[in-house]
Amino acid sequence: MSQENVETVRALLAPFEQGDCAPLFRDDDLNASITAASEPFFTPDFVCVFVREDVGRSEHPGLGGLREAWLDWLLPWDNYWPSVEEVIDAGNGRVVVLTRDRARLRDSESEVSFAGAPVWHVRDGRVARIEFYWSRDEGLKAVGLEE
Repeated sequence: MSQENVETVRALLAPFEQGDCAPLFRDDDLNASITAASEPFFTPDFVCVFVREDVGRSEHPGLGGLREAWLDWLLPWDNYWPSVEEVIDAGNGRVVVLTRDRARLRDSESEVSFAGAPVWHVRDGRVARIEFYWSRDEGLKAVGLEE
């Protein structure tokens, strides 16, 4: 089942690797389309958790909560370009995604980058939880894979 979990996560990430993902969350029609297409791949009790130094841990239930959390995260950014470096089976239904995202601040040409390690929890072939760690070390530590 572990390879299937990795493939499920990779498939769900694909639309977000096509360039600037901010419009996918900000545009109501685009987001509704993505949500409808991806809903069968999430459990009814799905929750996303953002683990950030500035706000600590915040839980957001459902795909609507996922969008709200991302809209909050995207507030300071004009553009946001996610990139997946590696997808790792961490056992026990957990999949770690090593990311390197870039973002451009509003009204600026300045860009920053983030090396993260979101942890996806897959149950019976569907995503039950995503923990977004914006620190790669924290995400790897959460599954016992410290660098």
